[in-house]
Order: sequence, then C-alpha cells, then structure tokens
Amino acid sequence: MKNAVLMNITVTCFASAREILARNEFSLDVPEGTTIEVLERDIRRLSPELAEMPFMLALNQEYPVEGTIVREGDEVAIIPPVSGG
Repeated sequence: MKNAVLMNITVTCFASAREILARNEFSLDVPEGTTIEVLERDIRRLSPELAEMPFMLALNQEYPVEGTIVREGDEVAIIPPVSGG
C-alpha cells in the first residue's frame, strides 16, 4: 500500500470556533486529493462542541462548491453563524 502524500493547509478560526478551539489558526496535514467535505468532517472531529455546531468553510476567501479539492497551501476558514443587532 502506498503512503498518502500529505499537504499542509492553514485553518483560521472565527467567532465561536476560535473560542472552542482556543486558537486563531492552526496548520493541518491532509492527504492529497482531500475534498472540502472530508476536510469539514476532519475539522468537526477536533472537538465535540465543534462537531455539533453549524458552520461553513471558506476556501481561499470563497465558499467552495461540493467536491472542491483542497490544495497544498490553501487557507481554510471556519465560519460559524453570525447574529447581528
């Protein structure tokens, strides 16, 4: 079995995601060919609170379409729902 080639991406945390994970950003190694859906699943596994929280992922400052493949060096942001006043 071949070893998967890992890519490094930066994940930025906003609002309640930043509070839950207690950090503004972190690096994550993911296998080459990882889709945005797989990445979301992996991010949700970082914390029980995050697993239950609704959020969207932005990829390089845009909302990706289903099936988008994450690339080496991409910037991903965890965007929780925001309530305004």
